[in-house]
Amino acid sequence: MKHLLSATALLLGSALAHAQSAHWTFTYTGFYDHEAAVFLPGMQISGSFTGTDLNADGVLELGELNSLTIGSMDYIACGTRSNAYYHCGADSFVFSPDKGLSFSLGEYGSDPEGWRGGGHLIESGKMSYEYQFDPYTTTEHHLYWTEGTVLSMMSASPVTPVPEAPAWAMLAAGVGAVGLWRRRPAKFAFLVRQ
Repeated sequence: MKHLLSATALLLGSALAHAQSAHWTFTYTGFYDHEAAVFLPGMQISGSFTGTDLNADGVLELGELNSLTIGSMDYIACGTRSNAYYHCGADSFVFSPDKGLSFSLGEYGSDPEGWRGGGHLIESGKMSYEYQFDPYTTTEHHLYWTEGTVLSMMSASPVTPVPEAPAWAMLAAGVGAVGLWRRRPAKFAFLVRQ
């Protein structure tokens, strides 16, 4: 019985092993406005992201994100609405406290005929680009990252832990092994009695 309790405690401990989900906010300040031909020191692009480093390599990648929000748009959640005439989503994302933040995302589209459309694309470290067009006008706005662009980031306290799939698999395998171990002595005792 003592061995059964020890095995069960060990299995439960391994099942509770989990990766910690974390939330970060970020702000880029200072951009070169191409159309106005001026550096705007107070111009900001702000956002946040939440994710879990599932493979524990110290780098948060696109597939490990739960959300990536800039303004009011969550570029992870909006991906399900993409179709032939509308695209929304993050195309790349990498973050580590040592190496910094890098991402590419956007929302853009047009009518089926291609007469009217617009969008907003951001590639961190390079450019934020907005455009609109119709048969009569086209407008564009470019903000470029420069050496004067400053990134500030803040980590919020960790959010709810997310159990890893391997932890659940270990629990299932362990419970099965304990079950087989418990059945074996009972079966053997039954055979000896006969």
